[in-house]
Amino acid sequence: MSGNHKNTSSPGKHSTPNPTKQPTTPDPSHAQEQFLHIIEKGKNEWEKTVDAIDDIITILDKEMRIIRANKAAHRLFNYKIGELVGMKCHQAFYNEPEPCEDCPVLQTVENAAKHRSCKWFAQSNKTFDISGSPLLDEYGQLSMIVHIARDITTAMEQEEKSKKLTTAIEQTSEVIIVTDTKGTIQYTNPAFTQTTGYSNQEAVGSNIRILKSGKHDAAFYKQLWNQLMQGNVWKGQFINKRKNNTLYSDESTISPIIDADGKTTSFVAVKRDVSKEKALEKQMQQAIKLEAIATLAGGIAHDFNNILSAMLGYAHIAKSHIGDNSSADYALDNILSSGDRAADLIKQILTFSRQEQSTGPYAPVKIQYILKEALKLIRASLPATIKIEQDIDNDCNAILADPGEMHQVIMNILANAKDAINKNYGLIRVQLTQQDNEKSICLKITDNGCGMDSQAVKRIFDPFFTTHPKHYGTGLGMSVVHGIIKKHGGTINVHSQVDRGTTFTLLFPAIQTKENKAGPTTKQGPVKNEHILIVDDEPMIVDFLSFLLKKTGYRVTAFTESIQAVKHFRNNSDSFDLVITDLTMPDMTGVELTREILSLRPSLPVILTTGYSDGIQNGKAQRIDVREIMEKPLKKNDLIRTIRKVLDNG
Repeated sequence: MSGNHKNTSSPGKHSTPNPTKQPTTPDPSHAQEQFLHIIEKGKNEWEKTVDAIDDIITILDKEMRIIRANKAAHRLFNYKIGELVGMKCHQAFYNEPEPCEDCPVLQTVENAAKHRSCKWFAQSNKTFDISGSPLLDEYGQLSMIVHIARDITTAMEQEEKSKKLTTAIEQTSEVIIVTDTKGTIQYTNPAFTQTTGYSNQEAVGSNIRILKSGKHDAAFYKQLWNQLMQGNVWKGQFINKRKNNTLYSDESTISPIIDADGKTTSFVAVKRDVSKEKALEKQMQQAIKLEAIATLAGGIAHDFNNILSAMLGYAHIAKSHIGDNSSADYALDNILSSGDRAADLIKQILTFSRQEQSTGPYAPVKIQYILKEALKLIRASLPATIKIEQDIDNDCNAILADPGEMHQVIMNILANAKDAINKNYGLIRVQLTQQDNEKSICLKITDNGCGMDSQAVKRIFDPFFTTHPKHYGTGLGMSVVHGIIKKHGGTINVHSQVDRGTTFTLLFPAIQTKENKAGPTTKQGPVKNEHILIVDDEPMIVDFLSFLLKKTGYRVTAFTESIQAVKHFRNNSDSFDLVITDLTMPDMTGVELTREILSLRPSLPVILTTGYSDGIQNGKAQRIDVREIMEKPLKKNDLIRTIRKVLDNG
């Protein structure tokens, strides 16, 4: 057995190894397909993107023919997709054979640059923002134009509205302020500057506190801010301070501006300066108050003067029955003096109550003469510790005035000066000059007394306002003075400082007139037993007048009822020489009675008496042929003198 074996292997097991495997060559057609797919995908995405835009987008050739157009272009001009291709843009969009004037696309064709303009198209009644942008080839030459048209009609309308709103805000007389939530000013309109004095540059960036006057407390502002931060509108009035530190009142409406999330971002305030309205309101309230007081004054004046007439009349009668050395004479003199003071007081009340009425016929008056007379009177009542200095121009022109009322004005002011100095050593200086080229007369009365603070000066002409203790008086004096001066077309100003004194400055319009020289007085004739008819609804006045006139030498027939008096007169019209009648009576007024009497005896003289003459003025009295009007309380000597004058003059 052989021990050697041949190691044989199957064919191939010991063959030469396979050569290295070659890479697969890509298929050119497949690669091109992928590339085209990418391009197609990009094209589709571009078209979708462009079609999603609301603006008109078209691509034009150099002849302005549309190569491609997005959906917005087709939709806006009612074309089907694809219908715009090949059409020129001006034909497609506004049906014109030639490009529009200043066409930005045409300009881009001409110089290969970008152009832009706004155009309004009548066909669609819309305005477009149109642009033409060049697309250049590899040689830098114009290849195509990208034409974009954006509809800006709504935006322009909104802009126009915004301009109108801005113009309105800029031109409104109301102040407009916008602040942030901390009060920092962000905007002001021109009215803000006109009202406050702060320029826009000064205000913007500053806090609204620059207007703070200090007239409102912390609680006021706390309530305001709480209301605003809760999203509510605040309405109210401020007393604010201008740049020059003067105060003014404004009526404000402050509204929060709230964003989409409901958060307050700022505030807008609309403010109106109501200082003039407040002043007018104050004047109206003052006028109402004065009217109420005037009504009250007129209501009590008639009865009060009737009482005074009787009281003074009987006092005169009593005085005429006793001797000068009688112990009762002193008491009667004091009664008469007190009665005269009461009569002066009621005249002040009545002057005040009539201060808004028209001026009555005034005569030329040389105020220097009245002034000197008043100074003589006041001198007698002044203590030796008060001096009077006079600087009176005797050549001053006259003024149109009522001498009695001018005397009252001067005496009131002098009395105030006396009271201001009181028992101290002091000086009253009186100066009368002619000013403004003889157009006005200026009267200044100055004292170095206690003076007044600014609040007292503001109220000095208010009725019943007084700086004196209650027992000193009513406080009507300066109100009456103001009313008289106003009636005479004059002005009065007051300057005063505490412990420094007071100056009253009065101005009256001067007139050019020659000084009236008093003519010879007509001597009154004696009593001739004339017959006088007396009519008054007050029995005491009828009794007093009857007694006085009978004692004087007249024959008297008297009635307390006006209708009975007229009936009697109808039957005895030729027996009377004079009628004295009261104005205010029941059943028939004095004016009505006078008309009845004069219809029977047109030339019969009539004297009208009144406790409150507001109901009739001299002009009206003359129209009904009343010879004289006498105000109650009637004084004996004045009455006798007036009766004689009327009878003697026929």
